[in-house]
Amino acid sequence: MLECLVMGDSIAVGIGQHRPDCSLVAKVGITSKKWFYTYHETITKHNYKTVYISLGSNDNWNDTSDALYAIRKTVKADRVYWILTSPTLKPTQRAIIKEIASEFRDATVDISEHISKDGIHPTGMGYKVIANKLK
Repeated sequence: MLECLVMGDSIAVGIGQHRPDCSLVAKVGITSKKWFYTYHETITKHNYKTVYISLGSNDNWNDTSDALYAIRKTVKADRVYWILTSPTLKPTQRAIIKEIASEFRDATVDISEHISKDGIHPTGMGYKVIANKLK
């Protein structure tokens, strides 16, 4: 069993930079649907103690639910944490993430107090704080 995995979009990339102890499977700008079709076979090969998922920020509202549900069904981990998207820019995706996390009894991590001026990504210091909270 591997220790941990950070997976997803640019927010995952930023968190992964502060979690060198974790594997990282992430790509800037990727949608949840594209992530699933590109990387799902990568994560099915391993069991993890902990997985951190950051997806949804690049999605259109109609693509998020099915893709994230498919991703979550693929993940094999003792514990899964979902990074919640921006409450102001992506409220629909945020609600979907909460719903899926609840269904699978996963935890959520709200990064909204660390969001930069772009309204989506954490600040440089925010990434460090979030990564430290996830240890």
